[in-house]
Amino acid sequence: MCNLYHHSVSSADAKLFFESAGLASLEAPTGDNNEPAYVGADADGPVFAVEDGKVVMHMRRWGFPSWKDGSKPITNVRNLESSWWRGANGDYITNAEYRCLIPFDRFAEWDGTEKRNAWFTIEAEQSFFVGFWRPWNGERLKEIEGKKRRARQVANWELFAFMTTEPNPTVAAIHPKAMPVIITEADEAQRWLGGGDESLELQGPLPDAMVNKSPYEAG
Repeated sequence: MCNLYHHSVSSADAKLFFESAGLASLEAPTGDNNEPAYVGADADGPVFAVEDGKVVMHMRRWGFPSWKDGSKPITNVRNLESSWWRGANGDYITNAEYRCLIPFDRFAEWDGTEKRNAWFTIEAEQSFFVGFWRPWNGERLKEIEGKKRRARQVANWELFAFMTTEPNPTVAAIHPKAMPVIITEADEAQRWLGGGDESLELQGPLPDAMVNKSPYEAG
């Protein structure tokens, strides 16, 4: 499943999108860096969520804590009815406070035939993965001042993961198991960020005509 994507959304474009959904947003969401970049598992990426009635952006770490110590972070959420999601993470699934949208302009799936990433773009002005975030205290890779490589340290983190679903035909040709749940419309953003069980009905594939397989690229 997708463990690499690229984002390039500007704060100004995001503001216009959320305001068209009737969601107030801050003029400058945060001081966090939002330069275009690739984001991989256990790395930081921009995440939009509602705080005090306004949509704000924070850089958060991609990957929920695993159910098993020592396992890789969980980047994607599929079976929302599992006892682990409904139990240990139940509040983060349904509560509006922990809903989020992750901006992207393309995402990758591993092409086993070509032995490299296949990239997919969306036919829409704005595209977001639908997701969840949560606070967590534990050990993750962290930037160390004066050193080139990150080191594992225990700290307080804000983590995110996004929801997946069955793939449409374009994605299934490369990755038949799943694809991210993606929204492109303002009313979908309003519905998702409002929280609750009913909004989980957004868990479905984007129409095939809206997804394009792009030329292969490095990354």
